[in-house]
Amino acid sequence: MSWTAWSSLHRPACACSHQPSLSKRSLFAAGHVKEVTHRNIQHHNQLCANSTRRTKVQAGSTAQAKSRSGKASSRKKAEKWRLFEVKLPIEDDPGKDTHETSVALCSAVALKLKCKGLPLPLEAVSVIRKSFDARAKHRGFAYVVDIDPEAARAAGASPRFKSGQLERLPHEAAPASPQIPRQAPAMGRHKQDPIVIVGSGPAGLFAALELAQANLPVVILERGQPVESRGRDIGALIVRRMLNPDSNLCYGEGGAGTWSDGKLTTKVGRNSDPVRRVLHTLYTFGAPQNILVAGKPHLGTDRLIKILQAFRKHLTVLGVQIHFGSCVTDLVIEHNKAVGVKLRGGEIIPASKVVLAVGHSSRAMYETLAARGIALSPKPFALGLRVEHPQALIDNIQYGQEYAAEVQRGKGRVPVADYSLTAQALPDYADVSSHTAMHAAATHSPASSSSRPQSEEEEQAVPDYAEVSPQTAMHAAATQSPSSSSSRSHAEEEEGSGQGNLHDRGEDGGHSQNARLPSSSSSDLASSQQWHDSSCSFSSEHAQHQGRRQSGAAASTTTANGSKQSSHNGTTKMNAREGRGVYSFCMCPGGQIVPTTTNPEELCINGMSFSRRNSLWANSALVVAVQPPDWAHLEPQHGALAGVALQIQAERLAAKLGGGNLVAPVQRVTDFLAGQLSSGALPSSSYRLGVKSASLHEVYSPAISQALKSALQQFEQKLPGFVSDAGLLHGVETRTSSPVRIDRGDDLQSLSTAGLYPCGEGAGYAGGIVSAAVDGMKIAHAIVQNLAMNT
Repeated sequence: MSWTAWSSLHRPACACSHQPSLSKRSLFAAGHVKEVTHRNIQHHNQLCANSTRRTKVQAGSTAQAKSRSGKASSRKKAEKWRLFEVKLPIEDDPGKDTHETSVALCSAVALKLKCKGLPLPLEAVSVIRKSFDARAKHRGFAYVVDIDPEAARAAGASPRFKSGQLERLPHEAAPASPQIPRQAPAMGRHKQDPIVIVGSGPAGLFAALELAQANLPVVILERGQPVESRGRDIGALIVRRMLNPDSNLCYGEGGAGTWSDGKLTTKVGRNSDPVRRVLHTLYTFGAPQNILVAGKPHLGTDRLIKILQAFRKHLTVLGVQIHFGSCVTDLVIEHNKAVGVKLRGGEIIPASKVVLAVGHSSRAMYETLAARGIALSPKPFALGLRVEHPQALIDNIQYGQEYAAEVQRGKGRVPVADYSLTAQALPDYADVSSHTAMHAAATHSPASSSSRPQSEEEEQAVPDYAEVSPQTAMHAAATQSPSSSSSRSHAEEEEGSGQGNLHDRGEDGGHSQNARLPSSSSSDLASSQQWHDSSCSFSSEHAQHQGRRQSGAAASTTTANGSKQSSHNGTTKMNAREGRGVYSFCMCPGGQIVPTTTNPEELCINGMSFSRRNSLWANSALVVAVQPPDWAHLEPQHGALAGVALQIQAERLAAKLGGGNLVAPVQRVTDFLAGQLSSGALPSSSYRLGVKSASLHEVYSPAISQALKSALQQFEQKLPGFVSDAGLLHGVETRTSSPVRIDRGDDLQSLSTAGLYPCGEGAGYAGGIVSAAVDGMKIAHAIVQNLAMNT
């Protein structure tokens, strides 16, 4: 029987929380389970009795000591110790769903602190973070805990403080209890026009919360519907293929992230005050408490719906007006200042400030901003495909057969296996022309087979895998070892498919004339050049806008990976010899693939999962970092929106390859590497609107396709079995982040328009639920400061 089992079945009657004594060679040090005998229990009881006698004898002297210690005692009470990387084997841990302090955890902490006296009581140890390490040599649960120093000293601890291992922590730095916002007084709320927030994703909602708590009038305008109605619309899409252009997996309350995995990982800084405030706010509105301590917290769509309902109710109590079904089509600008917004029906909503918290697919809004002369810049993003495997296969690859059986489709003690993979496509792409993107698929029917032989470049051996920094690969998991899972506490990543209110339609409910694409007939796709020139016929206002924008003085910046980029008129240039990052994105264990299409002539997909993650499939995007040369051929016509045009090219082609009606084009992973069409029975897919075999290796440019092929071979080295006939690639994943940045200054206002505050993922300043929420809070604080300075 393990320590954990013993503690639950044979808990001693005393309240001292002592555990059986550890031998010199502890079970935790040895990495195996030690049997608890009757002798252990007798020793525990004797220890309790001795402890009680010593407590009585020392009671008088302790009171005198407290009186003498004075300020020194207060200083010790205010201090905590934070201990990192406390490991528990799977057999000794209560399991993934338990985040309380256990007897086994206290023993492991005591062992790490080299305690030689009294055992640590349960109340002396607080769990700050709990994660799962899937690496074979370290497989088990990893904790970060806070420790009461007095209890540790009483237990004979011999601390050796070292950053990242054992640190002194002021008591106030520990996570604070969530503060439930109170209703602001009504006085003074109507003395000015309201602050209008466009979009009810995380950025918009958290901006509204902060502003309302500052006693400011707020109006939220959301194109989509509240989650109750939105859920019915999504059901109609999945079951009857009825696409509501205003209420779907992209548009509506909570943004696109509502019908995703609900990941709460972030690169903003897990222990930073803004992130903790976001997590505690979500907890206040109904999220489970474990999001405060889980190494990779996630909510799932089912929980997000309930949280958003509570969030909306609270904002209403604070006086925030929320208008659903209100599509903003234009800004009202006077004297170079945003003073309101215009709705689809022509209604004007006056505003003292406008917060533009739209999502990363806000294509019609980008068009409007470009036409208005609002400062925009193209922004690097990523696109690729979504791969799906049987979840049981991923469990076995990550855990081995023994522990894979512990998953039990989300009901077991071990978390459903996931992964986080990165690669650096090392071959030089400089000689591969991105201007020929998507050329081959344009001349093939969806069901045609490709007999094109592999080139020498495709047949050559893939270079040895080189670990790259998270910045180089544009992803936080690059330091992962080949067999590790992204569950590692030190490999947390920012994921999410983007949130916010999205706008990509004109006032007539379809695309505006300026943004409508031409018919994707075979004649339109007769050649690669014709496809590039005509498939995304945005208004020529994009190109004309370049002259109206700020002068794009050439500037040199340093990218996240330390490489130099030069910018002119918002165009970024990167050294192609450094290769490009390829990585898994928005990995959904126990999830399903869903359509995030908002136009029936286009097809893009995403992954989602519910809180239990109990489906039969595991899916993840495999995406390539897109560089300026990839969209350079589109800049003359589309300017800063060239990246948007590149996205739409891929989405239109995917819709054509699937044969329309939201059917997804698919290809086995092995066939993608071989450059051939998949034949015969395909692996099962979680995508419920149907799949069709297609040549996905011809969807993107040779450079991007080759990067994906190179990465897949590297991923196979890291996770043997990843490349197999059981893996099925789906097309296409294009909306990983905004391809446009709405430029803002140090005061967070638009560089070109006062009173306009670009916010969140759609503006190019966030990359997931938490970071978008943090940016919304940041915008709210900037507005409060601005109003205070001008009153």
